[in-house]
Amino acid sequence: MDIEGVHKKIQKIQCNYCSSSFTRSGSLKRHIEGVHEKIQKFQCCYCSSSFTQSGNLKIHIEGVHEKIKKYQCDSCSSSFTNSGNLKTHIEGVHEKIKKFKCSYCSSSFTFSGNLKMHIKGVHQKIKKFKCKYCSSSFTQSGSLKTHIESVHEKIKKFKCSHCSSSFTNSGHLKTHIEGVHEMIKKFQCIYCTSSFTNSGQLKIHIEGVHEKIKKFKCTYCPSSFTQSGSLKTHINGAHEKIKKFNCSYCSNSFITPGSLKTHVINVHEKTNKLKCSYCSSTFTLSGNLKKHIEGVHEKIKNFQCSYCSSSFTRLGGLNRHIEGVHEKIKNFQCSYCSISFTQKAHLKIHIENIHEKIKKFQCGSCFSSFSRIGGLKMHHKTHHS
Repeated sequence: MDIEGVHKKIQKIQCNYCSSSFTRSGSLKRHIEGVHEKIQKFQCCYCSSSFTQSGNLKIHIEGVHEKIKKYQCDSCSSSFTNSGNLKTHIEGVHEKIKKFKCSYCSSSFTFSGNLKMHIKGVHQKIKKFKCKYCSSSFTQSGSLKTHIESVHEKIKKFKCSHCSSSFTNSGHLKTHIEGVHEMIKKFQCIYCTSSFTNSGQLKIHIEGVHEKIKKFKCTYCPSSFTQSGSLKTHINGAHEKIKKFNCSYCSNSFITPGSLKTHVINVHEKTNKLKCSYCSSTFTLSGNLKKHIEGVHEKIKNFQCSYCSSSFTRLGGLNRHIEGVHEKIKNFQCSYCSISFTQKAHLKIHIENIHEKIKKFQCGSCFSSFSRIGGLKMHHKTHHS
């Protein structure tokens, strides 16, 4: 079969304006109208505008001429494009919601200003009730009474039962009694009848009067104290003034042999028996001499690193170097999770911050406690300042 011949025969209809060809006359017609002639068949019935498609004509009429109003008023033939305009129309034309009613007649108004004008114009400004203190007059006796009490007399009907103070309203009296006389104390002590206005005061009261939490216990007697300083003062004054170790050079005496030895060496003898073989320095202790020689003269580094050329004067320094640089041996395992650390201090910080969150900072005004000083400061600023 001649495929090329079949396809060539299909494209029979040629456009007279360009080289385009079509298999159907309808396609050719739409092409000519849309590209070359743009025949606008759809004429607007309101103006001279015309459109190639009916949809475009519809959009034009609705947007320019008619603005189709979907919201129809139930009371008249009016219609609106949105619900807000319809609501405004109903309230303003048909219902006119009149919230402001005249106290003299059955009239009502949508605005307070209109009511005011009505009363002045219709009811003749009848002000029968005149003030005896000034030229003011009122249409109602209640208005006159309010004027006299608030401007001239300020009658204080509400008298305090605790003192001679009086107030114009019950709210002020209540505030006065609670703030001056009663100070409502909601926090009751479980040990006595005392009560307090806040939890912090209650806590101070319980610890200071009833419990006196004594964390610091004396090792010589059953006494205990709330502060370490108080315990120290107690021991120095009651127990340890016994100085058994007397100095053979002077009248000083000491409570421990170590204190006596330090005194004798530093004050009386200062015998520098141990001399440095490299310089004229002398020392009272062999350990100090050794440190001097290693640190100043020789810096003997007997401990060689097996991984690199580094050497150290002490085994501890070598171990820390190997663990921190080469092996990073993490001997300190967390008991809460699988994390381990090279140093005990790092493990401690991890446990306190992640697992236990030890709250070292206690609020002095309430029972709250915090793990950081910043949290305590923010709490105090927000709740107690």
